[in-house]
Amino acid sequence: MEDLLGNIYCWFESLFGQNLAEYLWGYNCETQIYDSKNLFNVIGVITAGISLAFVLAYYYLPLYLFNHPRSNRWWNWLIILLITGIINFFIAYGWTVNDFLNGNIGDCLMYTRNEQGNIIAQHIFRGDCWLFGLGNFFVSSLNFIVWSLVFKWWSRNCRYSPLF
Repeated sequence: MEDLLGNIYCWFESLFGQNLAEYLWGYNCETQIYDSKNLFNVIGVITAGISLAFVLAYYYLPLYLFNHPRSNRWWNWLIILLITGIINFFIAYGWTVNDFLNGNIGDCLMYTRNEQGNIIAQHIFRGDCWLFGLGNFFVSSLNFIVWSLVFKWWSRNCRYSPLF
């Protein structure tokens, strides 16, 4: 069960790269094993929690944008899904770019070095952090859809949103 979130994120590994994925799995360059924190689980739980909060707000909070007869439209649901995805996009980007800029990603994952210790290739770039954010946007959207299918049935006003 603990690898479930990592396996879901690895559906999108071609976006952000294997080396960043290894770091997020918890690979430690010093010990050469996976003994660091599995960040897929941490970011995945945060993403699922934010998605759940927005789904519950959409279906149960009595506000104009949420759980109102006028918000029982597919496009209102889609707007909330996009807002949730964008928030989760920036959480994933911010987390990984912070680790990238602060040197928390191991040297063996970041670079290939020659015998003299000079860098001959870089494997993780800032753009990979943006692409991990995009992958998290997709995971967030999947979470939002699943949570919607679970919780929409008891809503007073939006039980038929988004589709049926």
